[in-house]
Amino acid sequence: MKKSIVLTAALIIVILAALWAYMTWTSPYKLPPVSSDVPWTSYQLDFSKEEKSFRNAKALGEKPEPPALPLTSEEAAERAYAYALSLSKDGDGKRDERIRYLQEAVKLVPRNLAYSTPLRREMAAAGQGEAFVQFMDGLKEADLPQVRLQKAMSLVDRLQEPTIGTASLGQLSYLSIEVLDKVLEDNPYDWMAHYARGVNNLYWPVGLQRIDKSIQDLAFCVAVAHSFADRSPVLWPKAYTALGDALVKKGDMKEGMQVWKDGLKRFPEHEELKQRVQAGNRQAEQIVAKERGMEQFQRPAPDMTDFSVIWNK
Repeated sequence: MKKSIVLTAALIIVILAALWAYMTWTSPYKLPPVSSDVPWTSYQLDFSKEEKSFRNAKALGEKPEPPALPLTSEEAAERAYAYALSLSKDGDGKRDERIRYLQEAVKLVPRNLAYSTPLRREMAAAGQGEAFVQFMDGLKEADLPQVRLQKAMSLVDRLQEPTIGTASLGQLSYLSIEVLDKVLEDNPYDWMAHYARGVNNLYWPVGLQRIDKSIQDLAFCVAVAHSFADRSPVLWPKAYTALGDALVKKGDMKEGMQVWKDGLKRFPEHEELKQRVQAGNRQAEQIVAKERGMEQFQRPAPDMTDFSVIWNK
């Protein structure tokens, strides 16, 4: 009798745990309203310091002098960044040196995405994705949103590794989403975190029920683009493209096409939007299936995590 009661109780616990896991997996995100009352700075879309760093690097010419290590000032960090960029033309032979100088710049100024983006991509190309995460975790300001964002993107970078199987792809993507969740717990308006989480969910198979979550985040991103029509970051058309893709992947071709058309109206030169609108429904759906996947886990495009397009203008 006692054994039967214990087994029944255990079964009930397992069922409740399974129900809780399913509800957690499928429940919608709690997103803040997009309002003109929310200041632009809350969305974490001010890249003026990154733009300045890139301009300064170009102004130093093709062969800037390397600063002494360890770095002791933000000016030295700027020169380390410029020196690392100047070594890019030397290919893999100078990768270790590029990584060393970029690491020093990131240690001193971890908020600057212009420094941490090439560092992450260099270490990913060298097969050092896990080492990058460990390096970022070791920073004094490891809880900064910019640091967490790069950690999340490093996990996405690893999806390009050809030896990783489908199950591992899902695990890495979900770990990335969990890091982004932490960013949004601290600041629910962080646009980059919403976009990265939305695109992360976009590549999951439809049957695993992540597409509605993707649509939520990407709709938030497009709503911000509407509210701040006087600004036009490089990321705006990407959000329109991704939201349209998510809707089409869900099966809402009419709504997805309308989002693409709205985006193309604002950004008539954007190639991805133009391609989808001009393709028509059937071919546009094929584009989405090829780039985002449908019933299989799709690896994101390698350049998806390259933030440098925002300031390398």
